[in-house]
Amino acid sequence: MNRLLILAFIALICSCSNPGPGYEFMPNMYRSPSLETYGQNNFFSDSLNARKPVEGTIARNYLSTFSYDASLQGYLDAGKNAVNPLENNEANLEEGKKLYSMFCKHCHGEFGAGGGSINHPIYSAVPHYNAGKLLRRANVPMNQLKSGHIFHAITYGLNAMGPHSSQLSEDERWKIVLYVQELQNYNAE
Repeated sequence: MNRLLILAFIALICSCSNPGPGYEFMPNMYRSPSLETYGQNNFFSDSLNARKPVEGTIARNYLSTFSYDASLQGYLDAGKNAVNPLENNEANLEEGKKLYSMFCKHCHGEFGAGGGSINHPIYSAVPHYNAGKLLRRANVPMNQLKSGHIFHAITYGLNAMGPHSSQLSEDERWKIVLYVQELQNYNAE
């Protein structure tokens, strides 16, 4: 027992007498070099390539087929000018239907006439895609909204509906637009 106490005492004295931080196993993990966001660095030979997004990622707020802002004027201009770049075919409609089921059906219902599984006072007045009621924002009924209107609403949100741009890629949003335009013609009799 005395030997153990002596060894502990020697270890205590040796550790207290060392003024440095001790031995670091991986010093680069503790003190990594800091870089300024837009500053010069020597990690990449071409600093412009260092700032490109990783292949397969979606650059935030970048849309290759849609150049309208989140304003009311952007919404109106998108309705007049934006064109869905995807072909209206079975494959795109089927994919749009699947995406609609995951992201839209819980509020807008199976056929776009409301009545989804969300029952909350704020969401009680979910618009019907096939309704002929005139809307103030676009000055057209829901069943006559253009693809640009719908894409804008999915991207930036509208009223109680939040934006879905961070959850859906640009192509996925256009596929949902194709399916919603099918629902605009649906008559639930």
